[in-house]
Amino acid sequence: MDAVKGQILDVDDDRDDAPPTTLMLRSPEVPTTLGQLAALKGEAIEIIEARVQVIATLRTASIRATHPEDWLLFKSPDERVIGYLQDAGCDRVRDLWGIEVYDISRPEKVAGAEPAVFHYLITGSGRCKLTRQTVEAMEGGRSSTDDFCRGKTGADLELAVRKAARANLDGNVTRELAGMKSVPLDEIELAWAATNKKIAHCRQGRGFGTGDERVGATRAGVPDVPPPICPHCHTKGVYRPAKNNRGAFYGCPQYATHPDQKFIIDAAKWEKEQLAGAAPAAATPREPGAEG
Repeated sequence: MDAVKGQILDVDDDRDDAPPTTLMLRSPEVPTTLGQLAALKGEAIEIIEARVQVIATLRTASIRATHPEDWLLFKSPDERVIGYLQDAGCDRVRDLWGIEVYDISRPEKVAGAEPAVFHYLITGSGRCKLTRQTVEAMEGGRSSTDDFCRGKTGADLELAVRKAARANLDGNVTRELAGMKSVPLDEIELAWAATNKKIAHCRQGRGFGTGDERVGATRAGVPDVPPPICPHCHTKGVYRPAKNNRGAFYGCPQYATHPDQKFIIDAAKWEKEQLAGAAPAAATPREPGAEG
């Protein structure tokens, strides 16, 4: 503070034209140029590492605040699994990032081919107080044919779709600003370490079989016996048909969560023992990646 003619004046270090201090540059919310960092020489590395640590810590805290039911897992053809944070989960992490949604439009109803089929669309923008990143004209939407609408009619159905469309807008803004659209499976698992939250309890989406199979239906050609249970994650084994020179077998659908602990059961042997009422077959060692 400076003394001028007997008065104590506050120096406003937060004004736009004030040069950022070394401490300020550590904050992710303070815009920093390469020139500013270069001028600091040795301190520049410490500042970058501090900013990275803040974001990494916040991501871990955000994932830890969510529950398995908040995530939808997708598996690519090369067997990589990523998590998509659903709208309900976004509600749990939004305040951690200081994310605001604003400039929200009125919901727009779009009629479908039938009277009971319609959609609501809504747009808005968002900002993150921590990083000062913004997104504009984001869209959200939901349909009267979505699962949560089952059994609803009339005004109840209209309200449910409108509310879900707004929730989807908030979720889209949050996922974009917090980077929660495509989270590697191992990052989620690491954040949940030492908790009772398990990857095996997350919902499965595209890449994990048909919709019927994901809720327990049996695929044509699968032996009509209870599948073996993976001893590592307690997930039901999935039947893998014979391919090339490899015989049919059961593998763990969540094997990516325990890559060093293989679980392979010969399908023919398992079926024979189950039909005969014998003890469960032991896991057979296979080469890495055989579960796919």
